[in-house]
Amino acid sequence: MTARSGRSRRPRLVRAAVALAAVLSVLLQTACATPAFDRGAYLQNAKGALESATSEARTAELAASARLSDRATRAYADTVITSSEKAMGPIQTSFGGVDPASRRDDALRDTVLGMLGDTEDTLAQARIAVRRDDRPMLERARIELAELGQRLQDTRDGLP
Repeated sequence: MTARSGRSRRPRLVRAAVALAAVLSVLLQTACATPAFDRGAYLQNAKGALESATSEARTAELAASARLSDRATRAYADTVITSSEKAMGPIQTSFGGVDPASRRDDALRDTVLGMLGDTEDTLAQARIAVRRDDRPMLERARIELAELGQRLQDTRDGLP
C-alpha cells in the first residue's frame, strides 16, 4: 500500500510498533517492583495484603466447615477453596512487588510474605483434601485456616 506521495506506509507502522513495544516494555519492567514512597505507604500495602489474605482464609475455612458437616457439596467446596487459593497469588505478587521504604520494614516484609505463603500452602492442602474427599485432611486444613485467619487479622490489627 502506498500513500499519495508514493512512499510506503509500512516503515512508519514498523517504527510506531517498535516505539509502542519499547514503551510497554518499560512500563512492564517498572511495574514488577516498585519502592514504597514512605513507611506509611508500605504499612498500608501490608495491611491491604493481610486483610485480603484474611478474607480468603476465612472464606475457605467456611467452605471446608460446610463440606465437613455435609452442608455443601464437594464441587461447591472445591470451587470456593480453589478460588481462594488462586486469589492468593496476586495478593503475594502485589505485596512482594513493593520494596520496603527502609531497612526497618524488612522484618515486616518477611513476616507478611511468610504468612501469605503459609496461607496459600494451607489452601492448597484444603483443595487437595476436598478433591480427594479426605475428611481428616480437610479438618486439619480447616483448623489451620482458622488459626491463620486469626494470625493474619491480629498482625494487621497490630500495625500502626
